[in-house]
Amino acid sequence: MAQTSTREKIIRKGAELIHAQGFNATGLQQILQAAGIPKGSFYFYFKSKEDFGLEIINYFNSIISTTFTRYLTDKKIPPLKRLEKLFEFFEATFQKSGYALGCPIGNLSLELADTNERLRVHLVGVVEALIAQIKLCLQEAKRDKSLPANLNTDDTARFIFHGFEGAVLHMKVVKSIEPIRTFRSFLKGYFKNIKALEKR
Repeated sequence: MAQTSTREKIIRKGAELIHAQGFNATGLQQILQAAGIPKGSFYFYFKSKEDFGLEIINYFNSIISTTFTRYLTDKKIPPLKRLEKLFEFFEATFQKSGYALGCPIGNLSLELADTNERLRVHLVGVVEALIAQIKLCLQEAKRDKSLPANLNTDDTARFIFHGFEGAVLHMKVVKSIEPIRTFRSFLKGYFKNIKALEKR
């Protein structure tokens, strides 16, 4: 039990540091010091920093995926409203953080995609699972006729995820919530327009 909680503490503290300053800029000794763990203990819990990186990705994914699931499977409201609520939640979260941290999965993707193949492949799986959640929500929207029956939900889910990640990246650069609000506004308009075109 003690080993498990110590391991989880290292992951949690490591995730906080990595989210703030990046994977490569975060040293193992810095993580252990933040976790209050003796020097040299890291390799008792993890084979390498790369293995630790996989656990960090899983940690971030667990948080983000749980958030996606909470909003996108809420049967009390229509599917498109669920998407709106999801991005509304992220907008509020980013505002609280002062636009500084952004999406940890997006951050790690930018940093590691060209330098670590094992972590890149793992990130691909995480991103695909998040896109799949959006796709399922869009499929529900097709069934309740709030989206056209011929809409390609796979491409649309990818368009939404890519647009959101791009908006988050630009938000960090300009230190403003406006890119997120622009993304949300255009997404809402997109859904409205494609539904209107279907009726013509």
